[in-house]
Amino acid sequence: MSEFTEESISESILAEWKAEAEKGSAEHQVRLGCHCLHLAEVGTDRDMNGEQAVYWFIKASQGGDEAATEKLKHCVVTNLGITDSNKSDALWCLNTSSAEKRVRSAAKSLFSSIGGTQGGVISKDEYVKAINSLTVGHEKERKILLAAGKRIGDTISENDFVKTVSKKIQGTLTLTSEETDETSVAYNAASPARKVLVYPRETAKVLLDRSLEYASKEGLSLITSLIPTNQIYVLAMVFAYGYLKAELFLLVIPLLVFFISFLALVIATLQMFYKRRKQKDANSLTSLLQSKFDADIDIQSTESQYSWNSLTPYYVFFSILPLMVFSFSFANKSYIPCAEMVVVAMVMTGICFFGLADDHDMLTLAALAAHTFASLPILIGNVHAGFISKILGFITRPLVSLYLGMGVSLNLSLPSVVHMLVPFLFLRMAIRGGWSGVLKSLVPHVVCYCWYSFAIAAFPSTSWLSMARATVGYLLLPIFVPVSLVGFVFVIIFFLYKLLQTDMVGKLIVTGLLIAVPILMTQTKLLFGKKAKAESPRAKKVKRAVMIGFSVAALLPLLFVRAPSLVTKKNVELSLEDYLDLCVAGEADIIAPYQLRCHDFVGTRVNWTGQVSQVKVVKTENTAESVIKALPSFLAHPLYCIYGDPLPECDEATMGEQALRHCRLLEGTGQTCHLHRLDQVSLALHLTLGEGRLAVALEAGDAFRARLLALAPGDHVQFVGTLLDAGTSAPSMKLKSLTCTSRALPVMEDLGEEVVDEELLLKMAADAVSMTFNFGLFPLFSFSPEL
Repeated sequence: MSEFTEESISESILAEWKAEAEKGSAEHQVRLGCHCLHLAEVGTDRDMNGEQAVYWFIKASQGGDEAATEKLKHCVVTNLGITDSNKSDALWCLNTSSAEKRVRSAAKSLFSSIGGTQGGVISKDEYVKAINSLTVGHEKERKILLAAGKRIGDTISENDFVKTVSKKIQGTLTLTSEETDETSVAYNAASPARKVLVYPRETAKVLLDRSLEYASKEGLSLITSLIPTNQIYVLAMVFAYGYLKAELFLLVIPLLVFFISFLALVIATLQMFYKRRKQKDANSLTSLLQSKFDADIDIQSTESQYSWNSLTPYYVFFSILPLMVFSFSFANKSYIPCAEMVVVAMVMTGICFFGLADDHDMLTLAALAAHTFASLPILIGNVHAGFISKILGFITRPLVSLYLGMGVSLNLSLPSVVHMLVPFLFLRMAIRGGWSGVLKSLVPHVVCYCWYSFAIAAFPSTSWLSMARATVGYLLLPIFVPVSLVGFVFVIIFFLYKLLQTDMVGKLIVTGLLIAVPILMTQTKLLFGKKAKAESPRAKKVKRAVMIGFSVAALLPLLFVRAPSLVTKKNVELSLEDYLDLCVAGEADIIAPYQLRCHDFVGTRVNWTGQVSQVKVVKTENTAESVIKALPSFLAHPLYCIYGDPLPECDEATMGEQALRHCRLLEGTGQTCHLHRLDQVSLALHLTLGEGRLAVALEAGDAFRARLLALAPGDHVQFVGTLLDAGTSAPSMKLKSLTCTSRALPVMEDLGEEVVDEELLLKMAADAVSMTFNFGLFPLFSFSPEL
């Protein structure tokens, strides 16, 4: 109906339309809505007719009528007939797909057919009896509906039934305003006794919120101001910093990232498998609704909608996969059971191949076979048979290798040509059924392909013996698990027993308690405050994206790693003779020109030898001690002994005269413990070089303390340092490593300030980037960054 006038439609026709509309006729609901909308637009009782139009459009749209949804959209845009009472329902109609609305409508019809009245409830026994009689000859559908009823509870309402069935078919659910607020409405309407007995969780939450709000209004700010929050935070950070070294980070963090990401991939894959099984159940239930009630539901459309609603595990998988490959390359393989990981990857490959896709035909097998042949350059590393290795090496040898720049090379070989077939095979999967194969075949088999690729990438880190061990171990896992669990419990008990005997536990407990106080006092409102009003799904997504962005920005300083240069960097080899000739002025020369010329050498690493003249302490820092001194004395004294060490007893038999005098002076102050172990000492090593022509001052950190204090004037040393200034006869340097060449020092050899060499770190990062790049592109393309 394109136009309506009050004269063209009689009262009897309107009454007939209204009667049919109230019976659920979407056509008559739309007619009434259009009529009321026309009256509102021409100015006849605008508010009343506008609300009536929106009312009927909502009714028709909830049944899946797309014309009503378009009219309702017009009303929302023009704000015609939209009120506070109907706005949420109108927005739900606009944000919900027509397929979901039709499924809900069919679910309501199904509930009516099993004996339930509109908006009413039935008992569990009545529900089971009705389902058994309704689904004769449909065993699978009967089990699905009975499971749905069991999940709902002893009493089954129309609303709960519609939500459960719709979610099973759609894979997700867009809640209406009534469904969102039904728990809070029921709670608010309940009596005080019923609130406690039926809704204990909501009652406890309300009491907690109100108690915290009342308690925090007056006293929280005063109490918080009395707590030395900043000092406690610094103290905790100093304690943690004392045990966190670069070696620990480089060992633990890559391993931790790898195991977490690998576990996340396994869980995501199992979720895909679970979603796939639920999709088959949804298809069966949709067929039942279509056959029994002649519901206007397109099975293919519903199946596609379910697939799109179930893509979250795939998003997680493909976003974490590069991180897992990168961390695997970076991590120490000695701490990774590579053979077991390969076996798990092969099992996940089989699960994806047989369980995720609709079909597993020759295209998938051809893609896996092509990938296997293309990976021969990787696989032959574990083949030690001489004749076979030579044949495979000849077959896989690149015929042409073209360097493209930035470390990327194009390799033409028999494996790379075969590898080019894989994208073509994937394309063939995707174009099936008018590109419907993207979700049905391509995406599941790409997951299968990725698991298989990781198994091949990790295979060089294994051996045939370890692979046999892992395979047999997994087969015997049902026998080993009960025994290992008992052993694991005893190991944990023994570990806790040993741990309780160390000082570390006490320090951890005290530090945790100190940190808990300011956190609980300053973050009360954040942790326990009232929640904001219900937000739309779009607002929640935006807020989540902003939070993730700020989190990433906050982690950037912690994760900063110098990226490997794509251009070859050549270090200047500056010898002592070169420096003396170019950078040291003669007695009759002006120094400034030499300084300007040799400024180019600042930052250059040199390897020279010299003679020790003196070692001095430049600065001593102890952040923990300065923080503890700022605390009240009743806290400071015990913390000295918790985080520090006791002072030695003044013993004349074991102490020299000066040490004994020093000990007794400290004893007179009443001090019993010290924090010297947490001192960070900066030292200066003074050397003479070039027969006294050069006097070098080397800045050294606390890592060199033991070695420098063991030196004596006149010792000859070989050192590596970085020039901080140049152009004078007394340059300053940053000490990197030191070796005494004239005698053996009575200390353990340290590795210097840079325990993890920068070049080694860059090489590890470059290898990780290379493996991540080559994961899906080798052998056609290969990436090898030039350092």
